[in-house]
Amino acid sequence: MTEIPRTPTGVEGLDSMIGGGIPSGSVLLVTGGPGTGKTTLAIQYLVNGVLKYGENGVFVSLDVPQRKVFREASSHGWDLEKLCSERKIAFVDGSPFTRLGYKATGFKVPERSYTVQVRELCDDIKSVAASTNAKRVAVDTLAALTLQFPDTIQRREVILELFEAVSSGGGTAVITDEIRERESKPIKLEEYLADGLVMLRSSQIERRQVRMIEVEKMKASAIDDQIRPYILDKDGFSVLSDKDIFTYAAGILLKK
Repeated sequence: MTEIPRTPTGVEGLDSMIGGGIPSGSVLLVTGGPGTGKTTLAIQYLVNGVLKYGENGVFVSLDVPQRKVFREASSHGWDLEKLCSERKIAFVDGSPFTRLGYKATGFKVPERSYTVQVRELCDDIKSVAASTNAKRVAVDTLAALTLQFPDTIQRREVILELFEAVSSGGGTAVITDEIRERESKPIKLEEYLADGLVMLRSSQIERRQVRMIEVEKMKASAIDDQIRPYILDKDGFSVLSDKDIFTYAAGILLKK
C-alpha cells in the first residue's frame, strides 16, 4: 500500500487524531463557536509550518484586519509580523473592515472595491502562494464569505473555487468556519465539500470551561472518532489525545 504524503499540523495531540497529519493537498475545515480557538489553531498551523517543518505559508483573513490577527498571534508568543516581513508567511487581507477590500501584504496588488470579488481573491491567493513557495494556507473565517451568497448554487461554486485556490500547487489548507448551532440544523455545504472536518465545542462544568474536539471526517485517513478535551492557553492549542472527554469531565467533578 502506497503511503499518503501528509502535512503535520504540529499541534500537540491533533495529528495523532487524523492519521499523522492532513493528507497533503487537502482542505481541512475547522468549525467552532466564539472563543473555541479557531483563529489560534489556524495561525499555529502556519507558524509550526515555518518553525518546525521549514514550510512557508499564507494566512487569508476574511473576517478581521491584519493588526488584530497579529495581536492574536503575539498573545501566544508568535511574532507573525516578523514572519511576514521575512516572507515566510504572507498575509492576504479580505477583511470587510479594510477600505481597500483586500490586499496581500508585501506584494503589489491593485486596490479593490469594498465588496470582495471572489475570483480576484482566489487569483491573489494562488499568486501569493506561488511567489512565496507556500505549502500551507490558512483561511479565517469562511462564514464571512459564504454569508454574502444566500443562493445555494452560487455559494457552492464560491466554496469550490476557494477550495481549489488554496490547494492549487499542492498546498494544504486549514479553513475555519462557524459551527452549526444545533444538531438538528442542516449540515453546511462546506462540511460536505471539505476533505476533512474537525469540530470544536465548549461547555461549562462546575464553573470551569471545558473544550472538546471531534474529528468528524478526514479522507484517506484512519481517524480517532473519540471526543477529546483540548487546552487553549498562552502556548496556543493542544489536544489531550490520551483522554476521552467523559473521563476528563469526571476528573473535574471529583476535584470540586
